[in-house]
Amino acid sequence: MNEKTVFIYESRIGRLEFRYNSRLWITDVGGISSVEVDISESRSSMQTGSSITAQSVKPRFFTIDGAIFEPIGGLRERLLDIIAPQVPATLTVEQNGESWFLDVVPEKTPEVTPGNGVQFFQLRLHAAYPYWRTTSSYAMQLSGLIALFRFPFCTGGKWWLSKYSDSYFSTVVNNGNTPMDFKLIFIARSEIENPELYHVDTRKRILIRKVMTAGERIIISTVYGQKGAVLISASGEVTNGFRYLSIDSDLSMALLPGPNLLRCDAGYNREGLRVRIEAPKGVKSGV
Repeated sequence: MNEKTVFIYESRIGRLEFRYNSRLWITDVGGISSVEVDISESRSSMQTGSSITAQSVKPRFFTIDGAIFEPIGGLRERLLDIIAPQVPATLTVEQNGESWFLDVVPEKTPEVTPGNGVQFFQLRLHAAYPYWRTTSSYAMQLSGLIALFRFPFCTGGKWWLSKYSDSYFSTVVNNGNTPMDFKLIFIARSEIENPELYHVDTRKRILIRKVMTAGERIIISTVYGQKGAVLISASGEVTNGFRYLSIDSDLSMALLPGPNLLRCDAGYNREGLRVRIEAPKGVKSGV
């Protein structure tokens, strides 16, 4: 953290910005760069040490200390109104040209100490999903027609507006240090059957047991708190698509740190299938 770091707290009630050159300061933050891990172990007779049987990352809890400077006016009241109990919010940190966010709820609303010229406050936040995600995201097309047209361009020689990706495999890179959830979109350009995404490294798959007609889309989410599938017809009607997931489809599939080799296929007419992945540009355990 440095003087250029900006904290933004935003809920449905309002938005607060904490900057070095503003009347709202954050003077200290504890717990935003580390996570705690629950580790289960087992030991047997004559064993040296123990064997790790399971691990799980705990929710994130962290404390924020700050100050309100004169003229205090209604800023103190605004701080207490926006950081309200039982109101979900987003905490965003902007630093070094990057922006990361957590979904949070107040565990302790601001306690403000009275004073002349400056008042200090402390609050505590809870993030059920403990990893920081970038506010910017990307969408990558894995199969189907891939756009080639770019500005500037040269009209000399051969050139194409797009081309069909005839490769079964694509590589998606996760630049963070933790597994990254994503949204997967199957789009039928013509009638197709049983579209599938297979993660070669983890051997997990997402398979749709359905004949999709031209114009239909199925959106599958592996995102924490949003796992599921929806079917969108060519006319725009939205229905539950969970029943079309095969029994061995794994919604815990994630993009591991580094390159991920993915395979796209269909039981019939793979050429009519278009596949896209949407995800944050990075997910980290600490910022």
